[in-house]
Amino acid sequence: MYLRVLVLLDGSELSEMVFRYAAELTARLHVDLDLLHVCEPEHAGQLPMRQAYIEQKVDIIRSGANESSSKYGHTGMGQTIQARGSVLVGDPAEEILEYMEHGDVDLVMMSTHGSSGAKGWHLGNVSAKVMHNANIPIWLVPARLREEIISDTLAKRNMVIPLSGSKQSEAVISHAVGIAERRGAESDVVLLHVLEDDKDEARMREYLNSKVESAMGRGVTARTELLHGDPATAIVEYVTGRPTQLLVMATRGHSGLSKTVFGSVTENVINLVKETPLLLVQPDA
Repeated sequence: MYLRVLVLLDGSELSEMVFRYAAELTARLHVDLDLLHVCEPEHAGQLPMRQAYIEQKVDIIRSGANESSSKYGHTGMGQTIQARGSVLVGDPAEEILEYMEHGDVDLVMMSTHGSSGAKGWHLGNVSAKVMHNANIPIWLVPARLREEIISDTLAKRNMVIPLSGSKQSEAVISHAVGIAERRGAESDVVLLHVLEDDKDEARMREYLNSKVESAMGRGVTARTELLHGDPATAIVEYVTGRPTQLLVMATRGHSGLSKTVFGSVTENVINLVKETPLLLVQPDA
């Protein structure tokens, strides 16, 4: 399971929300945190200011580490949360991918869209390249994130896993259950399938029910939902209408060029989801 999370910060207002969410989440999961900012060469003169920005964020994590361990009952789990920060100069997407390859991180968290203002680079412009070349799971934070999700205070902690019936889609179940167990709060995993017609309804109900046991764990319950309509639209409408802690989906793995291949449903969900965090997992991750 995840031990160190890389969080991408571009200095925008949205990345500040990502930082708050990441700080709360990693404290609950008791995982270490890397904060990364990339300065494009034409803005290298602002390097001291940007280094100070990242150092300030690292200090916030470090200063709250002991409090977080106590808050979430991690005082017996060894050392407190470790945090480190890096500011690199270069092409944002290339530097991020290089860090992911060699930085000893298991997961990357970033916003789906960003707005850099005077800070320089726009995370939304590089997110597609990072997503399609990633070799580790990606946790996407949408533009409109509910405060209850940031603070982890939703009355019901739903985690939704769309299943297509393929082994690739099933590969994410263990990731989701592991996260739910590590959070230390009761969670409800929803195994969901969307039918575009009614001819396979009985078979798909049987299929979903057969996967319920694998989605249960310590403090984790599981149930199924069978929806009808366009898959991406139905998934997004479901999580929008039922505030969801996390949506977990599989990619199709990697192509011959070692690029992550998204299915059309996953790609459309990425473009449509506005309020729900989305974890993308490669089947071979």
